[in-house]
Amino acid sequence: MIQYFIQQLEKFIPIKILRVGFLFLSRSFHSLSSLIFSFIVGRLLTLEEHGLYSQYLARIVVFQAILEVGLQYSMIRYLSPAITKNKINEISYLLRASLRIKFYAILLVLLICLYWMVENFYGNVWNFHTGLFPIIASPFHLTNIWLVFLSAIGMSFFSYFDAILVSHKNYKILTFWIPITGTTRIILLLIFFFWNKGVLQINHVLFCFMAGTFISWIFYFFAFDARIFLLPIQRKRVRYWINRLLKYNQWIMLASFFAILSDWMEILMLKNQSDAGIFNAARIPMQGIVILLTTMQSFIMPTMSQFTTSIEYKNYFKKLYIYIILLILLLIPLIFIGNWFIPFWFGEEYYQSLYVFWIIFPSFLLRILFAPLGTALFTLDQPVLIAIEAALRMMGSFILNFFLIPEYGVMGAAVSSLFSQFLGWFFLIYLFYYYFKFDKFPPFLEKIKAK
Repeated sequence: MIQYFIQQLEKFIPIKILRVGFLFLSRSFHSLSSLIFSFIVGRLLTLEEHGLYSQYLARIVVFQAILEVGLQYSMIRYLSPAITKNKINEISYLLRASLRIKFYAILLVLLICLYWMVENFYGNVWNFHTGLFPIIASPFHLTNIWLVFLSAIGMSFFSYFDAILVSHKNYKILTFWIPITGTTRIILLLIFFFWNKGVLQINHVLFCFMAGTFISWIFYFFAFDARIFLLPIQRKRVRYWINRLLKYNQWIMLASFFAILSDWMEILMLKNQSDAGIFNAARIPMQGIVILLTTMQSFIMPTMSQFTTSIEYKNYFKKLYIYIILLILLLIPLIFIGNWFIPFWFGEEYYQSLYVFWIIFPSFLLRILFAPLGTALFTLDQPVLIAIEAALRMMGSFILNFFLIPEYGVMGAAVSSLFSQFLGWFFLIYLFYYYFKFDKFPPFLEKIKAK
């Protein structure tokens, strides 16, 4: 039935456009399913449980960034040419090298999780707390840490397998495989909810989050020939690719890690679980704007990747920003919808989330304004500048949260979320002012890139 429908569409729409369209819808559905999952979890858990879940989720995302090691970018960069030229041996060496890197990253995250367990249960005895992890007295906490660890592994391999399919240009499998994770999570969550007669616990939620990704692995290997992972290798070539991947990934990995820390800094630094729940409830609707950002970048990146001079970027930005400003103006009324939706969906105990929502809403609109500049750095092949910009945002977020959260709690976190991004944005403005004026980036930054 689906095949017949696609064949009929191919009569009217070029196959390349169909592939791009279906893949775009697939990725959009994956993001939307994550948003729906977050809304359901926020509705069914208590305020304190929701806050604790958000603290676990923040660590999952951070661990995922460590475990990915930037491979989702470098795999496409090096694997695609090898596949195009049908260099089977090089493909095998590259895959084995990437798996070796991921294995080392898994060991690192495992050690961090083991330390988390030790600090949680013996921190009071030793009178030592780093403040990096929530201290929980629950008997399920040990299980939950393992679920956090496994969830991060699952998500990191999700992006890894995604990159392999993209490298093979196997868009049909990719289109049908991507939505499985989000759909499975929601189904499992509803099964737990009805099986336990309306009672949902954090360990249930974390299990659904983890299991959805691992179940999608099964479908992946139904469709993708995994024998390529088992071909004989030369250790020398594997070591060569390990060094090359790490060298290519270093700035991209740092940029990704800094950006994620910046985005989740408030949840990471809030100690009170109720405060974390209040902040996360205000933050969840903003995922819709994040989906919009991702969608916008997927449209403008292919166009900007064709530019070779600053004049082309400048002319394109003049046209693009007319639409972006109109889009921001159209999104402003959403603040009134949020005023109604948050207490309606999450309940009266989340009323304070409204104040947080009013403060952080402008910062997400500003992200739309500055997103094209960050995207342009990708198309200009400037990983060092991307890492510096993300590091500035992370530093601003840490400093503001460090001073504001102890004094003002969740409201201090909201204010930090609004203003912490400005350091990175001012850096972007400076970069492109210089680029448009001199057709190059500042010399001292070029020296950093050269090193």
